[in-house]
Amino acid sequence: MKKKVLVVYATGGMGHVTAAQATTKAFEAKYPEVEVKTVDVLDYANFFYKKIFVDGYNWVSARRPDLWGRLYRKFNNKAKQKFPTLISRWAIEKRFIKFVKEFKPDFIVSTHPLPMILISHSKEQNVVDIYSSMVVTDFGCHSFWVDEEVNYYFVATEDVKMCLQGYGVDPDKVIVTGIPIQLKFSKKINKAAVVKKLNLNPDQKTVLIVGGQFSFETLQQIISGINAKHKDDVQFLVVAGRDHVLKQDLENSDLDKDHNIKVFGFVDNMEEMMTAADLIFSKAGGLTVSESLAKGLPLVIYKVIPGQEEDNVEYLTTKGAAVKVDDVAGIVGSVNELIANLEKLNKMQKVAAYIGRPNSATHLADFVVDKIS
Repeated sequence: MKKKVLVVYATGGMGHVTAAQATTKAFEAKYPEVEVKTVDVLDYANFFYKKIFVDGYNWVSARRPDLWGRLYRKFNNKAKQKFPTLISRWAIEKRFIKFVKEFKPDFIVSTHPLPMILISHSKEQNVVDIYSSMVVTDFGCHSFWVDEEVNYYFVATEDVKMCLQGYGVDPDKVIVTGIPIQLKFSKKINKAAVVKKLNLNPDQKTVLIVGGQFSFETLQQIISGINAKHKDDVQFLVVAGRDHVLKQDLENSDLDKDHNIKVFGFVDNMEEMMTAADLIFSKAGGLTVSESLAKGLPLVIYKVIPGQEEDNVEYLTTKGAAVKVDDVAGIVGSVNELIANLEKLNKMQKVAAYIGRPNSATHLADFVVDKIS
């Protein structure tokens, strides 16, 4: 009989979604004989719960990160999780559990704690007895991930494994695979060919700036500050992403006329840009960090959402794969120092490559298939 794997996520932050998609693609690429279904658990929730869950997270993380940090710390306690868990069960459990029973998976991989809370609470033995796992999508851990019914945890590092042990998780249940990232980040890419494709100067260092955290005015200050010291030594790839206003402002400015500055909107070849770059300005989300490390790309991190991103930054800076700065002057100063001190930059690149896990999604799929075969 054909084996089945259910990959389930919740749209509370894109990292959970991306990890689920990467996991699914890994199964499809290496184990096409396995039937994989990927679902958003919130599709089984009532309208009001889903709207509050998604819009609430997006608003708090973007507008009130300080509040998110307080909530993250406050609910790092099983006793305080009872009420939100009760609400979640009321809003989702009946329809979601019905779907699980109908699909009858051999293994469940969840990239968010919410689905497993519902599985654990189910009184149906044919649901509880399914092999289940959680993918911890950051470089730290929180008690919300811990569930006594979960069979396995897939984690980023040995440090996260130890963290879960501190919450009473059996170490034999914790598998260090890395956070699942898309397969394209695991492929070897010829840097010289990509540099040529992107029309970059191979004799200059390349700084990749990913939008979503900088205003146009801030970007101007950063680029001007770096160019003031290293104009002939550095070039920039600026990805505005879905920030159409930023992209338009960049294209209408003098920055876009500078041959050392390449401006992009949304791109689907981030793996190529990361291959061409020597340094990245990025947010500290678990997936973005994992992708950067997989490409051996050190990070300069500016704005950090309190909570899980603080854990990510602590891990990166402790290992020596990132620099955390507090303001624009710190960004400019750090980049100028690294361009002037290539030995230090090269060391950071080696550390990033060493701790990166480009084959994380495939390793997770290997483990699952071994268990259900």
